[in-house]
Amino acid sequence: MIQRKQTLFLFLAIVAIAVCLFLPVATIVPAGMGVESHLFNLGIRDADGSLSFGAWPLCLLLTLSAIMDIASIFLYHLRKLQAKLCIWSIILCVLWYGYYVLIFTHVMLSDVQGSYHVHFAVCLPLVAAILTMMARRGVLADESLIRAADRIR
Repeated sequence: MIQRKQTLFLFLAIVAIAVCLFLPVATIVPAGMGVESHLFNLGIRDADGSLSFGAWPLCLLLTLSAIMDIASIFLYHLRKLQAKLCIWSIILCVLWYGYYVLIFTHVMLSDVQGSYHVHFAVCLPLVAAILTMMARRGVLADESLIRAADRIR
């Protein structure tokens, strides 16, 4: 059913992921005469407009998470599968943070002398994970309600 509250949570999670995919997640400002670069989920955009695709795993993780959330919306009649897809979506959001923190903060700061500014879009996968977790709780509540109704019959 499209009018359930977990559908709204999943839709809002998809919107948060989509916004995060298109906004820069960080700015790298080198010390000295260098120009700043913007880190997007797909790659690093320099000031001259060139894009290096070194960050494509970030884009892949968020895209897979959004696809699982979309599938969860339309698999409302398979509640156990819907709950599992929600868990996998949350795991992908956590992996996004793991890749972002471990790879980019350590590698980029060691290679480039300068500062690293985090943008607002970094919090959006966390918002999506929280919304997906709330949707999963709604799915499990529906499942327990249906099981209770079956026991009464």
